[in-house]
Order: sequence, then C-alpha cells, then structure tokens
Amino acid sequence: MKRLFKLFTILGMLLLVVSCGSLSVKDRMTSTAKSVRDVFRDPNRYNNVSVTFVTTQGDINFFLYPEAAPLTVANFINLAKRGYYDNTKFFRQVDNFMIQGGDPTGTGTGGPGYTIPDEIVEWLDFYQQGMLAMANAGPNTGGSQYFLTVAPADWLNGLHTIFGEVKSEGDFIKLRKLEMGDVVKEVKISDNGDLILSLYKDQVEGWNTILDQEYPNLKKYPIKDATTEEINAYREELDRIYTKEKEKDESTFEYPITKAIRGIFNKVGGYTPRESVISN
Repeated sequence: MKRLFKLFTILGMLLLVVSCGSLSVKDRMTSTAKSVRDVFRDPNRYNNVSVTFVTTQGDINFFLYPEAAPLTVANFINLAKRGYYDNTKFFRQVDNFMIQGGDPTGTGTGGPGYTIPDEIVEWLDFYQQGMLAMANAGPNTGGSQYFLTVAPADWLNGLHTIFGEVKSEGDFIKLRKLEMGDVVKEVKISDNGDLILSLYKDQVEGWNTILDQEYPNLKKYPIKDATTEEINAYREELDRIYTKEKEKDESTFEYPITKAIRGIFNKVGGYTPRESVISN
C-alpha cells in the first residue's frame, strides 16, 4: 500500500507538469522534483518502519505495518533484534505462491515458545504479491514463522496477519529468486523500530522471559521506556493514519492495480494452492 501510494502520487505530479502551461519548463520540472522529494519524506515518523532480510540472494527490503499489526510487528522486531532469525533457512516453498521461514530448527515445527493474536485489518490483503505475513496453525497461534508471497493469494484474506510489504520491484525480483534452503543471514530493523518495542515493553519483556528459557543463547537487547511525548506523538500519528483509512473505506476506494491483479489472477491464472492455510 505504501509503495502504491507513492507511485500514484509521483504519476500525479508528472501529469501536473504537463498541465501547468503557465509555467516555464524549468519551473515546472523544479516544482515537480520538489514535490516528488516531499513524497519520499514520509510524514509518518513512527509507523514508517522497515526491515531488511540479508539473504543468500541479496538484501530484500520490506515496509512494516505497525499501524495495522502492532503486536505482530513488535514481536518480529524483538525476535530480529535478539538474533532469533540469524542464519535460519527457508524451509518450505510452494511455486508461484510463497516461501516460508522463521523457524530456527528448520523443520517447520519450531517457535518462540509463546503465541500472539491475529491482527487482521480490511485495508491490507493478499490481492497483491510481495506481502509479509505470519504463519499459523489456526486462529491466534502465530509465533515466529512468517511467509513471503510471490503471487496474489486472496484465499488467505482474513486468515493470516499481514504485517509487511516488499519495498520495490528490485526487492521483489530478489524475493522471487529465493528457494528452499536459502539462508537468512540477518534481519535488520530500521532505527525507529525501537520505539515500537518501547510502546509494548511489558508485553515484549513477557515474551523475552519465555525466549530466555527456550533459547538461552540469544542476544540481549535492552528496551528503553517510551517518553510521554513519544506516546502522545505516536497516538496523534495513528489518529491521522486511521482517519485516512476510514475515509478511504467510506469512499469504497480500491487500488486500480489491485483490482486488475485480482481479475487477471482469478480468471486467467487458474492457480490452485496446495494448501489453503500456511501452518507453523
């Protein structure tokens, strides 16, 4: 969603260049370049968190969505910061569908020793490819295992928590190259991910108590206390995001690319997954 928003905004800016006939070409290009730069200065300071999977196929970057799945993102960030995902392998792959990782045992049966609840929102779905989502064994059984989609998978809507999306076409090309057995050398989180941990410090520390028992050799990662100013600023940012999403829902807005992908995939692709639910 974040990728598409920026893409459509840039296209709109380029159309504006053509339509502003009263300005010189140089002035129009200068104005548009400034507007494009402003697009990439994301107004969301706290919810603009990203992750880099350092893999044997190269670095693959994703946006994270704490505004949609805060506990899932906090859990993922904590596991990454503690080195839980370091040198883990992708242990399951379904061609033209997804690849799954996040299990230190490499068997598909491992987990952190606790579960987290589902966090499903209507404005994130599997109609587009390149989504980062939690594997589960049924409702509210997420843990550490995740999967990355390489094609639309709308039958998963409402069944799995989506908490990230691939950043760029270049990242998606590397994502498609991943194979079962490829290694995640490290999972890097952007600096603003620390605030998400601070906001859910009590919950994260509870998870860490269990992690320390299950995996005593994991790295320690201190969690600071969030300040009152940070908490208030975060709430204000969420209010702004939720207001935009509510307005979009009330206007029955649908991304044109999402609609096109769904139509092509369902009517022409004829693909049926081997399993309807990604399990852990």
